[in-house]
Amino acid sequence: MDRATESGKKEAILDAAAQVFEQYGYRKTSMEDISAALGISRASLYSYFENKAAVFRQVSMALHERVLEQAEAWLSQDTIRLRQRITEALLARHQPFPARLTRSDQGNELQDEYSHRCGDIVAASNTRFEHLLATALQSADDAGTLDLQSVPLSSQSVAEMLSLCVEGLKGGPGTPELFEAQVRPFVGIFLAGLERRRKLP
Repeated sequence: MDRATESGKKEAILDAAAQVFEQYGYRKTSMEDISAALGISRASLYSYFENKAAVFRQVSMALHERVLEQAEAWLSQDTIRLRQRITEALLARHQPFPARLTRSDQGNELQDEYSHRCGDIVAASNTRFEHLLATALQSADDAGTLDLQSVPLSSQSVAEMLSLCVEGLKGGPGTPELFEAQVRPFVGIFLAGLERRRKLP
């Protein structure tokens, strides 16, 4: 099997596994459930993953990788206004996870398992995202769009603060749509305080 085919097979396994975990939760899901969802044998599944915990962690890693790619794609679109780029990147980073948990009856259990089994993955993803966000903020400061010196905070500190604030908006009750409706004006208000003001003559 060539590398591309093997990668595609593994991706299909992770997509199916994500759906099975959402349906049954972590504890009730078995390797047999995952293999049945794919229509493959358990032996074939075990040739890719050692156990259910390994599948769960890889599902988490794949989800984080996708959202980081989407966030980076938004931040790199220089033809779009800074506020929109940053807003869309923050939504790309933070919205998929509560959306997945909200639509699953096993959301609370899955949240606990992600925290317990995938904390290092989440931390690494946060670090990478904050670096991408800091780079975009620094570029805006260099271009004269933002004035980080007026705060004064480094672009990294601003990125961490902004991401943490948006993370906090996920804590309240509500739907992914409500979360988005809160994030959009919040980012606008946050960035408005950092925009460079033209001095009056």
